[in-house]
Amino acid sequence: MAAEEDVRLEVEAVQAVYGADCIVIRDFPPHVSVHIRPRTAEDSSQQFVEVILGIKASKQYPSTPPRVYIVEAKGLDESRQTYLITIIQSKALELSSCLMLVALCEEAVEVLSNMNHPEGNCPLCLYPLVAKDKTGSSLPFMKLMSCYHCFHSECIIRFWKWVQEERESKATETATATNLESTRDQQKGNCPVCRKVFDEKDIEHAHEYLEPDTSCMASPLYGESFSLVLGFD
Repeated sequence: MAAEEDVRLEVEAVQAVYGADCIVIRDFPPHVSVHIRPRTAEDSSQQFVEVILGIKASKQYPSTPPRVYIVEAKGLDESRQTYLITIIQSKALELSSCLMLVALCEEAVEVLSNMNHPEGNCPLCLYPLVAKDKTGSSLPFMKLMSCYHCFHSECIIRFWKWVQEERESKATETATATNLESTRDQQKGNCPVCRKVFDEKDIEHAHEYLEPDTSCMASPLYGESFSLVLGFD
């Protein structure tokens, strides 16, 4: 078993490597949370996943591997979260009896880097995010910065316009005294998947990828059933 001083020094090493992204809950036995990003995180437009990883060890550490868990995740569904934890736990078993906190964090960075891409269908139109249009070109997609949920750009813009129209309709039924609050609310929306709040500026950049009279509007991806899958309340 490593000496207590060695373990404390290891916790300091994690802090040195991850800086403000590392929060020390307890230095011995070590319990830390680390904000992990993929290696492409320097370019925010190319980042689609991130996670806050919790690592909690017992007094028997490192003879007994620490417990690894997810505090918060963006861009990862349950299956990918489970995969991430499984890989890190396997690494912990492999390094049993060795000081491993930094190594586990680096393993998480590596796994996240390999998973740093949107996956599955657009939650609004239910077609694949990387679907091809009639010309064989990829349809543009974007992520909401608040939660990293991804959508076809045209879908989220139509969703936002629908939300605004609904609010404007309701605003006509309210008293003038509430107009100021209504105006402030119009600058924000809720992710149609997780309900986290996002600002209008989060989707402004999507407009530059779309032609004003885009043919996507006539595509089967954006049919009349669009408003039926929003689930907006």
